[in-house]
Amino acid sequence: MEIAEYFDSVASFWDDDFSEAKPARVVASTISIPRGGACVLDIGCGSGSMFMDLLESGACEIEGLDISGGMVEAAKEKFCFDPRIHVEKGDFLTHEQLGYDVLMAFNSYQHFLQPRVFLKKARELLRPGGRLTIAFPFDREHTNTISAILPAGLARGLLSAEEEAVFWREWFDIDCICDNTGLYLLSGVVK
Repeated sequence: MEIAEYFDSVASFWDDDFSEAKPARVVASTISIPRGGACVLDIGCGSGSMFMDLLESGACEIEGLDISGGMVEAAKEKFCFDPRIHVEKGDFLTHEQLGYDVLMAFNSYQHFLQPRVFLKKARELLRPGGRLTIAFPFDREHTNTISAILPAGLARGLLSAEEEAVFWREWFDIDCICDNTGLYLLSGVVK
């Protein structure tokens, strides 16, 4: 099963706006947008759970990108009223628009099976000094348990945040790492 097919199959009843994820979304948004006016690409945006937190933290424009057409339609339905939010179906690894201030991957990084390929692409799309943040509202063990029950080839297990950071250091200066029971997060700026 392909990842787009899987998420299309669950899009009609999926809503990733879980209340227990709110603190993690706020932390990830606040860390990522230290000043107003940021243009953000939300990678694997799903039904748009990060959009309001990103706007409240100072994003002026958000492009939501998801490989699932069903998820894109769910996000568009929820946020069609806001001209600051644009949602499109697409694959991050072939995305071509450049010059983002922030790339956010909230609860989606584990679906990129080759982290170095993901990170190299992130570096290409960010402006100089731009920031990449990946975050999960649970600890690594919980995230890995969820990933393990998905159909084969749809997700990979996360390493400890310190071990994942090894992949990042070629392209990013990491200034925030969290790996505890309520949050798994890495964030850094383009070197």
